[in-house]
Amino acid sequence: MTERTPTGFKCLNCGKIHYPRHGRCLECKQREFEEVNLPSEGTLITFTQLKAPPSGIDSRSLFLGIIDLGEVRYTGQIEVEDIGKLHTGMKLTPHWKHVRTIDNRSVSGFVWLPS
Repeated sequence: MTERTPTGFKCLNCGKIHYPRHGRCLECKQREFEEVNLPSEGTLITFTQLKAPPSGIDSRSLFLGIIDLGEVRYTGQIEVEDIGKLHTGMKLTPHWKHVRTIDNRSVSGFVWLPS
């Protein structure tokens, strides 16, 4: 597993940080951005259990959440054994790993784990 941190996109005109990247800044409508590292720990705002994941995902269900990283909110998969282990306000850290297979290709992304 390769350690990475989530990447945001900072507008070079007004400084608003976006995730994911947009074609134009949502604040000032400019088109130039620079990549910035987002914090490596976030706070869980809300979550849900997806009981019918898309093809290529090995598990029968997975958990998704919105994680507050300060200037942006990040939507991502959360890795826990059951929904009883999740609660709003908990701290999560991102880990880069295999998340699914599409057309026999491994796709990696961030999975969030309790801190």
